Amino acid sequence: MFLSTLKEKYNINLDEQQQQAVKHVNGPALILAGPGSGKTTVITARTAYLILEAGVSPDSILTLTFNKAAQLEMEHRFNRIYGADVARKVRFSTLHSFSNRVVMDYEKKQGKRLKRIEGDEEAGESKRKILSMLYQQINESKLNDDELENLINEIGLVKNKMIKDFEGIKFDTKNFPIIYKAYEDYKKSNLYIDFDDMLTYAYSILNKCPDILSYYREKYRYIQVDEGQDLSKIQFEILKLLVKTDDGNIFIVADDDQSIYGFRGADPQYILNIREQFRGCRLYRLENNYRSTKNIVEISSNFIKTNTQRFDKNHKTDNDYKYDPNIVQVEDEKEQLKFIVEKLKAHMEEGKSVAVLYRNNLSSIAIADMLDRSGIPFKVRQNKLFFFNHWVVQDILAFFKFALNQCDGESFSRIYYKMNRYISKSMLEHALNVDFKESVIDGLLSSGDIKPYQQRVLEELKKEFKMLARKHPLLALEYIEDNFKYFDSVKEYCENTGLSFDYQYSFFGIMKAIARECLTIPLFLQRMEELRELFEKSKSSDLKKAATLTTLHSSKGLEYDAVLMVDLTEDEIPGRRAVELAKKNQDNSTLEEERRLFYVGMTRAKEYLYLVSPSVKNGIRAVRSTFINEVISVMKKKEADEIGEGMIINHKHFGEGVITAILEQKGGQVILEIDFGGIRRKLDFSICLENGLITF
Repeated sequence: MFLSTLKEKYNINLDEQQQQAVKHVNGPALILAGPGSGKTTVITARTAYLILEAGVSPDSILTLTFNKAAQLEMEHRFNRIYGADVARKVRFSTLHSFSNRVVMDYEKKQGKRLKRIEGDEEAGESKRKILSMLYQQINESKLNDDELENLINEIGLVKNKMIKDFEGIKFDTKNFPIIYKAYEDYKKSNLYIDFDDMLTYAYSILNKCPDILSYYREKYRYIQVDEGQDLSKIQFEILKLLVKTDDGNIFIVADDDQSIYGFRGADPQYILNIREQFRGCRLYRLENNYRSTKNIVEISSNFIKTNTQRFDKNHKTDNDYKYDPNIVQVEDEKEQLKFIVEKLKAHMEEGKSVAVLYRNNLSSIAIADMLDRSGIPFKVRQNKLFFFNHWVVQDILAFFKFALNQCDGESFSRIYYKMNRYISKSMLEHALNVDFKESVIDGLLSSGDIKPYQQRVLEELKKEFKMLARKHPLLALEYIEDNFKYFDSVKEYCENTGLSFDYQYSFFGIMKAIARECLTIPLFLQRMEELRELFEKSKSSDLKKAATLTTLHSSKGLEYDAVLMVDLTEDEIPGRRAVELAKKNQDNSTLEEERRLFYVGMTRAKEYLYLVSPSVKNGIRAVRSTFINEVISVMKKKEADEIGEGMIINHKHFGEGVITAILEQKGGQVILEIDFGGIRRKLDFSICLENGLITF
């Protein structure tokens, strides 16, 4: 009855697999929802089924999501479709919001109120301000935005994985255990609580307060969880407390192939081992993809099968075959930008929705710069971008500002010891306290105890900065690197702090990409400021017909007609560390998570998918991502299975031909014998396919 009403009244036609999941009422269930399989439709329809068909009270259903956007979308969809038929409100909540409600119940019981220090960064003390203060006290140095973000992530990881003993665990943050304890003590003495604490406090309260646990168990007899693959240990333990494991009504929708938040403590093992936690757990599969072409579904599905820690699935679609993923090898970042502009323009003119996906937020800077110059509207989806405030960027800008104004003592103070010119702190202090007309360097030269060699160096330095001011910005950047030896100081700093030099150097590469398009240093400085403003505006941009720029992580749950995955080098994805760990057989989980991330990117595409890799990145020869090679292998196997004698093919150089024979060499190499108008040629099938030389 309900299913026919769905079809007739709401125009929702569920497939057989979706129907089975929607009709599940009692007992635990795991729904494996592949990309584009309609998981939100299933959750909202199942909610309505419980109320309208199974007679469950709306008050006793709790649907938990991982972020506010997902919660609002699900709530809005449910109310829009079923609201008129459901008298009372159904609760949709994020896990953090639900945990906060548990904490508030306990606060009311105790007559105490904890202060939330996350969410409103402007109001008094905040998590970021407190951690910055404690870091400086303990390490006697300031931490930059990147390091602060890393510290926050490491604290979140400890809380989410419920780590009690730090023995044998390597943290990137210097003196992390000491900072962690100081932060916990500081919050305790000031009655502060942050987002991570909401989970740990809620777990503790539900454990030690039977009355509060009993209240929620009785109130919410049906619990639904979206994106279950993102559950961390603490979140999973909270769910286990809320649900009676012997007969609990928990309905988890998840895709173990899309578990990509290991850095936050998410672990697909909770889903893979769910039957050990909830006895009698029913398993439903949503394997029909309503989003992508047959090519993308089949190739991405076979690609992810390389992972071993996963449920086996048979993804399929009724959509037509169209285009295989396009493997694009470009010479360098400049050629990559040209390719991006060309493809975005072409697809946007066709009215297609388009997105550019990348592993690292930093990739968005040069892309945004080029799209803006090319008149292509775009919006950026990302949480935090520290590029413009990063210390390497600020150092380089200080070099340029001082070159334009040698009386700029503030800029000179930032760089005087980073350019290999024998300038001491006492010399600088003296210079800033004397009257100089032309340059701070005049103040340095007026020092009484200056040595003859220092005088020669400083007089030359004054000329160098005058010359620097007249250079093309790109040449000026090269001068800072080659003549001032700026990156020697960066290398030394990285060695002392454990930071990645390659990562810091990548900021310089982005500045070079921007500088290439600017004629003078003043225009470069102006462009940097314009880009900063552009990124601020693009965060709130609501352009309907705009290209989307987003990280692979932030793309999850979204879909576009055409997707360009860019910067696909080995160092970028899967990354050097993941490959090394897998090679040593120490840990395959990191590599598998990176493969899942690549899979998430591939499955955002409805029709067109471009996998783009530059051969040279930041002036250094780059290795193509191993994942592209895996995709090529899948495509080769697919094509090899489909080709046959008598088939007509088109070759990029030789034109139309007919396959007369298929010869397999040792090692599985396939050679095609093709008749091109009477001329027979033997061609390596793999090489032709990889380089886009033949089409069928």
